[in-house]
Amino acid sequence: MEIQSYLHAITSNIYGNTTSLFVVLTVIIVLAHVVPYLADPAGLRAYPGPILAKVSKFWLAWVAYHGHINTSVHNAHEKYGTFVRISPVEVSILHPEALQQIYGHTSGTTKSDMYGAFAQFGGTLSVFTTRDFVEHTRKRKIKAHIMSLKSVVEFEPIMHSHQRILVKKWDRMCEAGAKGKGGEEGSCVWQPGNGRAWFDCMQCDLAFGSPFGMLDAVRDTTQIATSQMAAVESYGVEGAKLEYVTISAVEAINTASGFAVFLGVLPPWVRPIVSCFFTAKIKSRDNLGSMVATAVAKRLVSSVSRQDLLSKLLEGRDEEDRPMGRQELSAESLCLLGAGSDTTASSTGAITYFLAQNPTVQAKLQETLDQVLGPPGGDSDNGDAAPYNKIKNIEYLQDVINEGLRLHSPVGMGLPRVVPASGMTILGKAFAPGTVVSCPTYALHRLPSVWGADAEVFDPDRWSQGDRTTMLKAFAPFSTGPR
Repeated sequence: MEIQSYLHAITSNIYGNTTSLFVVLTVIIVLAHVVPYLADPAGLRAYPGPILAKVSKFWLAWVAYHGHINTSVHNAHEKYGTFVRISPVEVSILHPEALQQIYGHTSGTTKSDMYGAFAQFGGTLSVFTTRDFVEHTRKRKIKAHIMSLKSVVEFEPIMHSHQRILVKKWDRMCEAGAKGKGGEEGSCVWQPGNGRAWFDCMQCDLAFGSPFGMLDAVRDTTQIATSQMAAVESYGVEGAKLEYVTISAVEAINTASGFAVFLGVLPPWVRPIVSCFFTAKIKSRDNLGSMVATAVAKRLVSSVSRQDLLSKLLEGRDEEDRPMGRQELSAESLCLLGAGSDTTASSTGAITYFLAQNPTVQAKLQETLDQVLGPPGGDSDNGDAAPYNKIKNIEYLQDVINEGLRLHSPVGMGLPRVVPASGMTILGKAFAPGTVVSCPTYALHRLPSVWGADAEVFDPDRWSQGDRTTMLKAFAPFSTGPR
């Protein structure tokens, strides 16, 4: 009884004293971080890294929130070397051999809990967010036909039509700019900083087609259902009554992916708490899901036949010849749009930027293409869009693309993987089960030992003049292995 009375007196005093409560909570938080660091159950204390990163995930969350995760990890490797501890449980490993050892199909590693932060539609997982190997395999089989070379070639006519629209809009803005009228077109303004918006618009149209039409209208706004789940429930329902609101599609896309990474590096139990302080970003993330659900809902009741990514997804069947359910279809559609924006849109925009900034490279590429396709406006039968079968073997074109992807990789961060129960050895270092490991693509693509002292320079000629085999082993713009 005396002990209970004593504890009651202490707790009563704490709750009655704000200062005492703050002190106790601070001590608890500090001990929660320091004790595991001192106990060091995974044997990671020997690995160097930022002091805050060793004891807390706050460092990684901070740089992720500010969009600096790639450069911050790169800078840490320049300071500390090949192995850098970037969180209490994660070690970043910068070496070409680490790619296959961590991400290879036989590595035995699994995705970390970061991927759950990307899930929407009631937590429904996609091929990207699922961590279960069997489920991942099932989903990959359903979607394999979508990105096959045969399917991509089938998309060529619609891709060419979008390319023509894009070039036409650019030409009109350039002509207006030359007359001192500025680079305005529709509701968009052509500036160096927002060029990616054009490619995001193109990706949206390629994925879902007529429900958006942003490229042709020169706007990045679209109408979405105010209720994400109501849109999902309306799939295939003729005359479904939905309420709509207009949003910026590009803002939703860009905010959703960046914020998901920020949430993902935090412990799962912390995410709901942190989300309460970022309602605007959560709304943008949910808007992206609603945008996808609205587009799918419109397509399923449309009589228009069109070959695009969504039509291919609707054709998908599992081993028992069953189509995807509403929730799964929504999750996989979101995966297609999000992945397309973070890969196709960003990389195409970056390559265009590098060419604009390097007129010598641009002139050489133009000359190379003219030798194969004939000069623009000539007698060739290519029209104003180059067919894949005529450009697929142009080495310099591939070098330009590779160099752009090297400097601006669609996947710049090291995707976190969990060491299996058997443990694993990477570059001679043993890692305990449950440890998170990663190989940072952004930093890997700037290793002087692979790319030379001018690794930060856009130089497509390095691919033909250097050791191409060595470079390809350190080249993973979309990461590698199961994703």
